[in-house]
Amino acid sequence: MRYQQLFWDFDGTLVNTYPGMVTAFGEALEACGVNNFELDEEEIYKAMRQHSLGSALQRFTAEYRLNRDRLAKVYQKQAAPRLKDAAAFPGVADLLAAVVAAGGRNFLLTHRDHHAMDRLSQLNLAQYFTGAVTADDDFPRKPDPTSLQALMHRYDVDRQTGLMIGDRNLDVQAGHRAGMAGALFDPEHLIVDESQPEIRVIRFAELQAWLFAE
Repeated sequence: MRYQQLFWDFDGTLVNTYPGMVTAFGEALEACGVNNFELDEEEIYKAMRQHSLGSALQRFTAEYRLNRDRLAKVYQKQAAPRLKDAAAFPGVADLLAAVVAAGGRNFLLTHRDHHAMDRLSQLNLAQYFTGAVTADDDFPRKPDPTSLQALMHRYDVDRQTGLMIGDRNLDVQAGHRAGMAGALFDPEHLIVDESQPEIRVIRFAELQAWLFAE
């Protein structure tokens, strides 16, 4: 296996949470006074996918002259219940299982709280993870590498064997800053490549083939 220690982002990488996130964001904008006909769900999605939730909050609070804290609070309230409906991306379970079967390890690195692990348990995926860092651990957000470095230290990971997998540049950048390789999952070709990942894929079957190529 090309890399033995895989570090996974959650939202938009392991689990497709974006449909619920986009709906919740639109509802939050409406609750804060934005007319429904002004909302463009595709633009909300692109802002989240290409950059981050924080960037989406910044953009739309400026565009509609809203209070950012209020928008963020309403959004979180609307988004939380939708996590239970988010499905794993095709190929994720197969790759996680293959890594463990080959003697490798999977780790979770997410800005979401412990409910991310709860959802992985519900999807029967938590069994494949050795350790995790979530928002509850209160590390700086990616691309700051502190959380990755903490996981590496806790589980005695050689950075040369590590691969950070995520759906945005900041995931790959965090991996690179921690001294490991990065893989960009971009199923819709939405990301402008600014992070120079070691591999870029649209399906996890591609990533699995690359990892296990002889």
